[in-house]
Amino acid sequence: MMQASATEESVSALNRLVQFINKHVPFLDQSFSFVGEELTITHVIVPILFLIILNLFGNISRALLINRVLNRYIDDRKTILSIGNTTKYTILIIGVTVLLSSIGISSNSDLNVPLFGEEEKKVKLFDILRISFLFFLLIFVTKKLKIVFVHQIMSKYSNDIGVSQSIGTIAQYLAIIVGGFIIIQTSGISLGSLNVLAGALGVGIGFGLQNIANNFISGLIILFERPIKVGDRIEVGNVAGDVVKVSSRATTVNTNDNISVIVPNSEFINQRVINWSHNDRSIRFHVPVGVSYNEDPAKIKKILLDVAAGHPDVLKKPAPDVLFLEYADSSLNFDLMIWTSTYINRPKVLISQLYFEIFEKFKEHGVEIPFPQRDLHIRSGWPSDAKDR
Repeated sequence: MMQASATEESVSALNRLVQFINKHVPFLDQSFSFVGEELTITHVIVPILFLIILNLFGNISRALLINRVLNRYIDDRKTILSIGNTTKYTILIIGVTVLLSSIGISSNSDLNVPLFGEEEKKVKLFDILRISFLFFLLIFVTKKLKIVFVHQIMSKYSNDIGVSQSIGTIAQYLAIIVGGFIIIQTSGISLGSLNVLAGALGVGIGFGLQNIANNFISGLIILFERPIKVGDRIEVGNVAGDVVKVSSRATTVNTNDNISVIVPNSEFINQRVINWSHNDRSIRFHVPVGVSYNEDPAKIKKILLDVAAGHPDVLKKPAPDVLFLEYADSSLNFDLMIWTSTYINRPKVLISQLYFEIFEKFKEHGVEIPFPQRDLHIRSGWPSDAKDR
């Protein structure tokens, strides 16, 4: 009854406005027939003017938010623009809804057909559209608030971006769940009328959506248990790269070739995952080196340690070390062990830089670099039995 009275008031307000304009501007009261309804030019002009004013108001609100309000609290320009644009479009959608209601397209319209539910608890088309819009708005707003929370608030208390991202994502999911229940309850739809829809969804999950459900639950386990987090260097299967995003269904891994690989969350739960930076970003690399048997091992150790000490990305603590591994067939083999926290995503680059420097130092000190060689002994003459023949 309340919705019916509100619709009647909006329609009567529109009619009063049309009558007022027609009374003071006589040439606009010329009537014509449209779909069996008698309309005047004013009936067409008023909605158009309303939309123009609404768009102007939306642009002004967007400009004020972007240039005067949000830039005081948010540093990310993309986030500011997204919030400003969303505000404008929300104003437009609400205004269009009010306009449609004023011309008779409301919950009592013939277009609002029932879809499912019991006789007194039927869910209608406009109810679904309204709830869908509110859910879209809820998800979008919580996503933007998560960005602000992670980069503006959590960054002040934690330097670990992975921890901040996990906390922000969990808070976003909780806000969506609570907001979803509030939207459904305040929409006037009884949860009992959704039993049929919930049953159909349960059957769908059981048969066709089990992989999606599996990945979603795996994503929750990743967020709470945190075997991986944003910023970690990982290897899973044949994929190696940096974790840049952990979402509800999949995790985005960026390789050294700047290729984004979308890995389903279930793979991180069901497979063995190598996390190079799970507890500490300091990693030890091995640089094997071989020299001739003519060289002094103590001299080689000193050269290798000097090369490691001269590289700015090799950590001083733990200190580099050199192991004398073996007497090989053609060389004395050593292992230069160095620690780094900056090249865990590019180990080959660091090892290549060290090899270049080692080569120059060996050439400077006259160190011989061996190569595989074999000694061939040829006996002169023929065997005694061959001579007799």
